[in-house]
Amino acid sequence: MTGRAPLPTASAASPFGEPLVDAATVAAYLSVDTATVYRLAKKSALPAIEVAPRVLRFRPDDVRTFLDRRTRKAATPGRVTRLLGNTRA
Repeated sequence: MTGRAPLPTASAASPFGEPLVDAATVAAYLSVDTATVYRLAKKSALPAIEVAPRVLRFRPDDVRTFLDRRTRKAATPGRVTRLLGNTRA
């Protein structure tokens, strides 16, 4: 893990599964400002639930899925060679 604050997980005591989290919790988890979280939700890049006017909550699984979709994968060695050319002399 990269030092992120953990998101809540499902507990046996909750009949609904994982509790919803607020924008401040998501912002802390992603290490961004809360304005960024609201902007991502407004663009529908990060799924949010509007529980009241101007009050958003997020499912922890949706936040994790958002991160998985945004994670950049390392380029394969062959791709790097094609992009940069053969740098060996």
